[in-house]
Amino acid sequence: MRVGLVLLDTVTNPGPTRRWLTGYLRAIGVEVNHYLLKNEDLGMLSRLLSENDALIVIGGAGNKEVVKKIAEALGLGVEVNSEALEALRLYYSDRINVPPDLEDKALMPEFSYVIPNERGPTPGFVAFSLSDDSFIAATPPKFEEAVECFETGIQDFFREKTGKKYSATFVLYLDASVEEAEHVVNTLSGQAEGAFIRLDARFMGTRGVPLVFTVYASTPEELSEKMDELESRSRELVRSLGKSLLEKEPGAWEEEL
Repeated sequence: MRVGLVLLDTVTNPGPTRRWLTGYLRAIGVEVNHYLLKNEDLGMLSRLLSENDALIVIGGAGNKEVVKKIAEALGLGVEVNSEALEALRLYYSDRINVPPDLEDKALMPEFSYVIPNERGPTPGFVAFSLSDDSFIAATPPKFEEAVECFETGIQDFFREKTGKKYSATFVLYLDASVEEAEHVVNTLSGQAEGAFIRLDARFMGTRGVPLVFTVYASTPEELSEKMDELESRSRELVRSLGKSLLEKEPGAWEEEL
């Protein structure tokens, strides 16, 4: 499966956004092509979709002009999505400054799946072509919101295609500096297929630097084997660097589609 990761020039922190979503997508088992588009280049979305099986447009959600071009590429109309509008109204219900264009921000292609966004006002979406099985996902432009939308819903559409129906996330805490932890992540990432390894501040504790592993597999048995192998490789690498791992975080966060 080929996926085009499209970053608009409105995206904040494009480097981390590209790195994280590429890491996730490759772990799920797709080939990733990268594109950076300016507003005047939005007409290219139809061509990019023809060159890929799906697109993810970072910065597309909540942007009326981009949504129209996404719908056009899919052969769809647009509509104010009632579920998205309700989420926007709920987000701003206890705030003084409410944007006057909530309906514009809730605009989506027809028949879209709404993707929750717990880190901001605007939901993401996934919309399918009516003529084939291609689709386009869109997220808000902020890094943390793009990652949130991908993790909570967008990734599931790709996992269905690649058969990676099982996943788990576990954490090892490294007694080292952030720079040394980054070296461990980079080394392990070059050896690990089917896993996205990263430093993730959301798992920061009182001791050590969190090495976070999200692993994907087609069966529970494969998932267990991959997790054991990654932990073993991690401990071996850390020992070779003269460092140590702190007590392992108990359990893992597991998910089945």
